[in-house]
Amino acid sequence: MNINSLYRAILKSVSGRLSAYAVQFIFLGIYSRIFSPQEFGVFASIQVFAVFFQMLSDIGIGPAIINERKFTYAQRDGIFSFTLILGLSIAFIFYLFSFFLNYFYGDYEYQSMALIVAVSIFFNALCIVPKTSLVKDAKFICIAKIDIISEIFGFVFVFIILEFFNESVLSLTSRILFISLFKYLLTTFYSKSTELGMPKLNRDFSQIKTISGFATYQFGFNFINYFSRNLDNILVGKFLGMGSLGIYDKSYQLMRYPLMVTTYAMTPAIQPILTKFRDNKEVIVREHNILSKRLLLLSVLISSFLYINAEDVTWVIFGSQWGDVVPLIKVFSLMIPIQSILSTSGSFFQVMNKPKLLFISGLLSALVNILAIALGVYAGELRYISYALVISFTLNFFQTYFFMFKYCFQSEVKEYYISLIRSLIVIAPSILIYGFLFYYVPSCSNHYVSLILNIILASLCCAVFIKWIRKDLSI
Repeated sequence: MNINSLYRAILKSVSGRLSAYAVQFIFLGIYSRIFSPQEFGVFASIQVFAVFFQMLSDIGIGPAIINERKFTYAQRDGIFSFTLILGLSIAFIFYLFSFFLNYFYGDYEYQSMALIVAVSIFFNALCIVPKTSLVKDAKFICIAKIDIISEIFGFVFVFIILEFFNESVLSLTSRILFISLFKYLLTTFYSKSTELGMPKLNRDFSQIKTISGFATYQFGFNFINYFSRNLDNILVGKFLGMGSLGIYDKSYQLMRYPLMVTTYAMTPAIQPILTKFRDNKEVIVREHNILSKRLLLLSVLISSFLYINAEDVTWVIFGSQWGDVVPLIKVFSLMIPIQSILSTSGSFFQVMNKPKLLFISGLLSALVNILAIALGVYAGELRYISYALVISFTLNFFQTYFFMFKYCFQSEVKEYYISLIRSLIVIAPSILIYGFLFYYVPSCSNHYVSLILNIILASLCCAVFIKWIRKDLSI
């Protein structure tokens, strides 16, 4: 196997995920026009905890399986059986936890929503092993097909429940149940064609011990990473209200979509492919640096466009009732380049079999993020929270790559930073010219037409400097 297999896997992952994200993006626009910020806020208030309990049911099993070069059917079935018991337990605990949510947020009865979410947590737990089988075999197109089909079924059932029960928040919540159900059914079916095969139940739970070392640190990282990334939603809902939470969650969600297109679509391919090159550190470092440069160029372009066209993008995607999102999107867009690169770092810690180092770096990042969120909430305005997060992610960027290069790659980080600065210099002229033209050329009052014209204008500005951009990407 040669290193080109990484980029073939990335291409499959990106093309597959782009299709899935396009479907999600369309549905997001429809949901935003039907449900109010208040309704989205109530849904987000329970979803943030659902993500936490879903993470508890995972406990780092997926990356730990991928990290194993040899993995037997006995290990597969034992760990799958363990996820079933764990999923049932976590789902039951989550339902009990929902009574605490009544007290924490006040004025809301979460039990009907929690019952739906609890079932989805169970199916997500069952999906861990079969999905890991597909990831390990780099079947990213198949995974994307599963995601698309599941999203479509989830979309249909949202409106069925809305029609028959006229419960807007319950219909939104049912979406995650039906998505998790169909993901489990389809993933299990397609896992039959993988090297690991379709998992079966047995009573040998001891097999979890074979991956416990790697999984423990991976789970520790996921645990602290959850709080550093979701504490803002929890505190905004508690202290600033559900309407504010709906606005904040939507703006952050829109910022994450460019990350999905750039980073999140690529990272699934990194660990299963580069793990095979673990003994050749020079190859790993080189590919890391090249991938970072390419992500930086792409994400800076997206970030700049989103910042300049925040109003048009918000109106076209969400509709007129989400105007309060615009100032937050402008601030969050500044985080896209940093998060785009930073989000790949975990995969490279995994590739180098350094889960403990990943945990330590993640712990430091969490402390910085939590402090920033607390200060922003204390200030009492959403924009202060967003500014604080931009600063904290910037600090965490330098901390993470200090640890990675010094203790993981065991090389100098200075050259890495210099290469990123060179890429910024290469892309800067096209962004500056576009920004100048945007502010001095008369704008169109129609948001749809304005957005299309700006996409064309931005593309032309990039085309002028495409020779230099390509040259930088090839280095």
